[in-house]
Amino acid sequence: MTLPHSQAARVQLVRCVVAKFAPVIGAGLSSEWDDVVLDHPGLPEITEGLAGMADPGVAVSLDDVEELTDSLEELLDLFEDEPMGSAYYPFKAAELVELYCRMATGDLPDDAPVPLAEWVDRFAGHVDWQLDKSGIDLGRPKYFAELELELRSGQAGLTGHEDSNFREFMESSRDIGSRYVSALRSALS
Repeated sequence: MTLPHSQAARVQLVRCVVAKFAPVIGAGLSSEWDDVVLDHPGLPEITEGLAGMADPGVAVSLDDVEELTDSLEELLDLFEDEPMGSAYYPFKAAELVELYCRMATGDLPDDAPVPLAEWVDRFAGHVDWQLDKSGIDLGRPKYFAELELELRSGQAGLTGHEDSNFREFMESSRDIGSRYVSALRSALS
């Protein structure tokens, strides 16, 4: 996967990642996750930041991305270790958003040892594994891994301009996010 070169296109990519993973973060999929994060004093700002980033009608600056990065880092630090079970999914979703934010701000090098796409693929693969473990068949093997691969092909169209490519990529990302939430609700119940 080639990351966008321009700062504006990188911010667009972050916004699409937020549109995809914010629903997983806030879906109430895990009582363990909720028990830890719901009392966090910065949660309202994080929720507001995620909502603004995922709204194509809201202007988002690099400063907004930096603020969200810091807020998510604090949220993730509430956990001593990566959680297991159902809390894994909102934790990993928040971690993915934070990593993409760091990519956009330049805090994560383009040649990081593990490319961002691989982290997303691992998340999708884990969701596919959870579905299989729960006996849920979505009609094709590696359902989410394939969706992520299809979505990634649209990433090259991000230019930093508020154009139809951005709106379509944002909508596709939002759609996959709702599919993640629906599938995980079924698999974890």
